[in-house]
Amino acid sequence: MKKSLLALAVIGAFAATASAQTNVTLYGIADAGIGMADRDGASDSHVNVFSGVQSTSRFGVRGSEDLGSGLRATFNIEAGVNWDTGDADSSFWQRRAVVGLAGGFGEVRLGRDYTPGFTAAGTTDVMGYGLFGNWLTYTAGGLAHGGLNGITTRASNGLHYTSPNWGGLTIRAMYATTEGDDTVGNAKGDIYGVSGVYANGPLTVSAYYQYLEAAVAGTTDNNEVNQYGIGAQYRFGAFRVAANYGMADTDFAAGGGSQEHEGFGIGAGMKIGTGELLVNYIHQEVDSAGDPEADTWGIAYVHPLSKRTNLYASYGQTGNDNGGQFGLRYSQAQVSPNGTNADVKAFAVGIRHLF
Repeated sequence: MKKSLLALAVIGAFAATASAQTNVTLYGIADAGIGMADRDGASDSHVNVFSGVQSTSRFGVRGSEDLGSGLRATFNIEAGVNWDTGDADSSFWQRRAVVGLAGGFGEVRLGRDYTPGFTAAGTTDVMGYGLFGNWLTYTAGGLAHGGLNGITTRASNGLHYTSPNWGGLTIRAMYATTEGDDTVGNAKGDIYGVSGVYANGPLTVSAYYQYLEAAVAGTTDNNEVNQYGIGAQYRFGAFRVAANYGMADTDFAAGGGSQEHEGFGIGAGMKIGTGELLVNYIHQEVDSAGDPEADTWGIAYVHPLSKRTNLYASYGQTGNDNGGQFGLRYSQAQVSPNGTNADVKAFAVGIRHLF
């Protein structure tokens, strides 16, 4: 009898805990496509099963608790998955790992989250950071030339803030640190940034600025990087047009000097029945030896089957010149060139399901 009462008490305690946490959601995206990739080298054209062409395949858990007086506790953890192999796409929970408080003041989060600049630029990319030839082609396009990405995507050990929506305007700000002294092997130094996105009716406008220190391998030095950009998107009837501009200006500690990674893009969308045809063009260049540059084109058609499921077909190509070694991005990864001045091409048809 006593054991039965104890069991009932334990079950009751768990039930009370579960009912207190009233808003916990398991969610994710399953995205896979099949097609081809050509890296412009001997035997480099092959059939691929791609994971995350339109959106990075992922799963996550998010939730909140009502604390009263308009205050909520929030959390979110999110991990990427390579849907073609079942492997994690990087460190577990590397996409998001935050906990915070939200209310009339906005939301404050602690942990690993997207940077303000990355979030802002995605609102004015006509392809929404997905499909071949999206704006990620610029944001992650600088590493092959000894510099840094056009926009740093995420920051760990950070304090992140998102404002309320003030008549269409949302402000984001962030400060993050390595939580350690400047020693050999530290991956990054401090990073901070701010962005603003105005979205009202058919018009969206974005702007951002970020500063970070990037460690120099084998030294205690830090390269100083300034990242900034603007963008806009406008919808009218069955059409929309969008444009982005970005600059990543790096001052190198080792040996002095600086390097600018600059990019601009323009895109358009047109509704065709229930689907949409998308086109995008991106030019980027780096002012290092030879002035390497690249032009990227992307075209895609997205056809919804329901609110959560759609089919897509996407083609993109990157042409490199002057020693350029830029790749062709899709949402989850990129098709990398086989050496300098290589032309990269890829095509895929696939399905994306939101759950």
